[in-house]
Amino acid sequence: PVNVLVLPGGPTVAELASVGVRRISTGSLLAGAAYGALVEEAQRLLANGTAPATSDMISRKALHAAFTVDA
Repeated sequence: PVNVLVLPGGPTVAELASVGVRRISTGSLLAGAAYGALVEEAQRLLANGTAPATSDMISRKALHAAFTVDA
């Protein structure tokens, strides 16, 4: 199987699949996005002295479901 690293501005997953790609990797992109959100909220906490907004926060139930594989 062909494995491809997906990058911003690159082909979509559907486009890659249409030319035979069967596995994709994100490298550190997803971790970078998560760390970016963490740093942004930490800076807001330091600047404003208030707790981070919870409107964008994933629920524990949704987080658990995202990392659970049904057997």
